[in-house]
Amino acid sequence: MIDTSTTKRWSRHPDYYIPAHTLPQRTSPPNLRAEAAAICELSQALAEDPSAAVRYLLDCAQDLCGAGSAGLSLVHLSQTGEATIRWEAVSGVLSAHETTALPRDSSPCGLCLDIGIAIVVSRPQRMFDQLADSPPPIAEVLTIPLYDGARKPLGTLWVAHHDSQAHFDRDNVRIAEQLAAQLALALKLQEQASDHANALAVFESHQRAQQNMLTYDLYEERSLFEQAEVENRQTLRFKDALIAEVHHRAKNTLQIASNLLTMQARASSSTQVRDALLDSAARLHVLAKVHELLYASANSTQRVLMPQLLQSLGSAFRESFGRAHPHVTLDIECDRMELSAQIAVPLALLVNEAVTNAYKHAFTDESPGMIAVALHRTRENALSLRIEDTGNGFTSPKNGDEGLGLTLIRTFATQLCGTLVVTHRDAGTGTLVALTIGDH
Repeated sequence: MIDTSTTKRWSRHPDYYIPAHTLPQRTSPPNLRAEAAAICELSQALAEDPSAAVRYLLDCAQDLCGAGSAGLSLVHLSQTGEATIRWEAVSGVLSAHETTALPRDSSPCGLCLDIGIAIVVSRPQRMFDQLADSPPPIAEVLTIPLYDGARKPLGTLWVAHHDSQAHFDRDNVRIAEQLAAQLALALKLQEQASDHANALAVFESHQRAQQNMLTYDLYEERSLFEQAEVENRQTLRFKDALIAEVHHRAKNTLQIASNLLTMQARASSSTQVRDALLDSAARLHVLAKVHELLYASANSTQRVLMPQLLQSLGSAFRESFGRAHPHVTLDIECDRMELSAQIAVPLALLVNEAVTNAYKHAFTDESPGMIAVALHRTRENALSLRIEDTGNGFTSPKNGDEGLGLTLIRTFATQLCGTLVVTHRDAGTGTLVALTIGDH
């Protein structure tokens, strides 16, 4: 419910505050390809580095909305309890004014949070003295509220025009609201990363204290030495437990991100955006499964049992594509082996891309088909991965214009220092993806 003071602030300038959902539609069609590419890149940035993803997201908001500036404003409380809105990160023309702070109750962002909907503010410098001396002039601001899972106000995402002839439309609102959901996720991931860093700092401090104590115990009686041995073993158990906890939290974080992308895909009206979000969610699911197997391991060798990982991926494929392709069978074979996370992660992602491509593009009718995945060790102790299907067959891309899936497959093969071959199957129709990795 909006309080009386907020209503007064809204009604005081009826020509300046505009509910964003009342904006006109864009006359030209939106660039869905650019939106899909930006969301895909943003999803990868969120998985790799949530802090860097915030800056990338602001650049995306500025580019996709055709704005001159974009920023993240967060709510801060002073020691006296006064609430302010601080420009935490800014891109574009206003980047020099990063860290600017305005009183919450007299700022456009504060009003947006109080109302709880996206708003457009026209000529904000006329209403707020704090902005009067901020060159260049701000012609129009689109402001999106940000809340956490408990609906606690976090701040706002905003984009600004500096050209008085430029105006926001309803497509800009849709794009900004999608990016605001990603921004809330990035802030949550940053908070969790900070928690992880604090836990590791406590662990390292504990290790240093234990090392100092062990140095002193060398000069003590045998009983003290035996006690130090007991404490050392406890420290090692603590280390294993902490590493497992880190992998567990990483797995949960990636799973949350995957679920959010899946939910956003279902809510999207664009097939291209929906497919890009679902593909990104599937990649995050692979990473989450690797972390699950790491923390579930009974030892601290940090190696992944590959048959269990590939069979888990197979179950996910059958669940995702089984209804659309009930006539296609998936067969997975894998020698019993354990691989380091540095090898297991890109190998699993490569399998994900190849099998997903086969399901999506190799089978266009309802004839029976098969996809086979086989991972074996050769006599020379090399790894041999073969992924083949009985579908339509491989078509060489023209002028090097290959799809994202094949590009990712080549990227993962390069990361593994392996030899990749993508060609027709020896027998009948279909495609063969073969990867050979040296001694591992």
